Amino acid sequence: MSDVKSILEVISHWALSAWGVLVLIVIMSLNRYLFTIVFPIFTFISAATAYFTWQLDISINTALIESIFLTDTAEISNYLSLPILGTLIASIGITVLLIIYRFSITFKKREFILILSLALMGIVIFTFTNKLRRNTLLMRAPFSYYIAYQDYKSNVKEMDSERRLLGEDAHVESDSIITLLIIGEALRADHIQTNGYFRVTMPKAEQKGALFLPHVHSPYTYTAASLRYFLTRAAPGMLDPMYTESSFIDIFKRCSFRTAWIANQNPLAALRYFINENDTIFINKPQFSDYSNTPKYDSDLIEPFTNLINQHHPRQLLMVHLAGNHWYYNKNLPEEYIQFTPILENKVLSNDNKERMINSYDNVTLFVDSVIEQFINELENKKAMVIFLADHGQSFGENGKWLHANGAPTEQNPACFFWFSDKYKIQFAEKVSQFIKNREKVVDTAFLFHTIIDGSAIKSPWIEPSWNLFSDQFQPKKANSDSQNE
Repeated sequence: MSDVKSILEVISHWALSAWGVLVLIVIMSLNRYLFTIVFPIFTFISAATAYFTWQLDISINTALIESIFLTDTAEISNYLSLPILGTLIASIGITVLLIIYRFSITFKKREFILILSLALMGIVIFTFTNKLRRNTLLMRAPFSYYIAYQDYKSNVKEMDSERRLLGEDAHVESDSIITLLIIGEALRADHIQTNGYFRVTMPKAEQKGALFLPHVHSPYTYTAASLRYFLTRAAPGMLDPMYTESSFIDIFKRCSFRTAWIANQNPLAALRYFINENDTIFINKPQFSDYSNTPKYDSDLIEPFTNLINQHHPRQLLMVHLAGNHWYYNKNLPEEYIQFTPILENKVLSNDNKERMINSYDNVTLFVDSVIEQFINELENKKAMVIFLADHGQSFGENGKWLHANGAPTEQNPACFFWFSDKYKIQFAEKVSQFIKNREKVVDTAFLFHTIIDGSAIKSPWIEPSWNLFSDQFQPKKANSDSQNE
């Protein structure tokens, strides 16, 4: 039954998207001269988009728009081939025939009014449907060009925004240290064996000696807000730093740390400023949407990570943003990590599909655990600290909620752990000891800003001891769950 429902949903979604395209063409055709100018451009772009989507699974996103503006003609020539040229020539031929046909007909006033009325009715239906689930139709070609361009403009605006810089009075007290922040995606703390889960989902991290924090609370349950919150000095009741100040990255750079952002998710506009604070930026396969069918495995990040480690900068801050447990789970899951079965066969969110969802989700966690092990392997013989913090948790139908961005309790307890190398433990034994005393307390994700700075042997006037897990003055705090709505 769920398979039939899924098929019907796909067909209806396609039909409504096609309806929107038909309405556009009808509006163009109302005036033969407008049709002659606009329709060839529309057809040419649509044909090129269809070809590259079919052949390369390319996505219409901000990366594509940026490439259009920045790519030179020499690079474009590398993409030309007989099949694409044949497709474009065929589209031009069909366009010419349709233009000739359009000039052969004349609309009477009554026909014109009827067609215009139907077109306006079509716009209303399309717009209403699109609002039922935000941009569900506008995210499809050719409308997705509009959304991608708007996102591109937002990115540019965010990158150009002015913020208060916090690094001026900071100084570092260690000649060499590597700090790795791994940002997980949608991983629940209660789906890890050390926190009481009935399955073993992160065995390698546990074997490496990772120290898990079971009671982390995130006031936000969607990526953009969650990362803006914990990368900055924001805290419950003090959210302005999310929008007005730099992140802790600026403090690290002022202390001569080499900084890098290594990501398996395409940059969100809200995070562009922080990402651009870094010396090095690596985005895995940015030409593909995070929702495309092309696999973008977290293991793809191991090589660029290792390359940076091998550059032997004495002080480094590396931030790795995983795709992890991002929906659709199977897309992020290599076959060799399928341990819990049966797994998902479709994208239907229902209680009938819940077991399969959780199996696929837990399998992805096993894969993430394997990737993290390889990061840690590169750091074992160095003075290093690793912090893993997921942006939020995930819902599996509890109280009728699915996935995330619902503000539900199941989404507000993200997975988190710390790992320290032997050299780190020796030099900073007191810090590690105090952290162990604090790690099982209730912790708001605002801890990260203060804790990662102090844990990296940096002194800064912006460190607040009551938020710092390495401090004996740390105070357990839980953010107001209404923060998501502020």
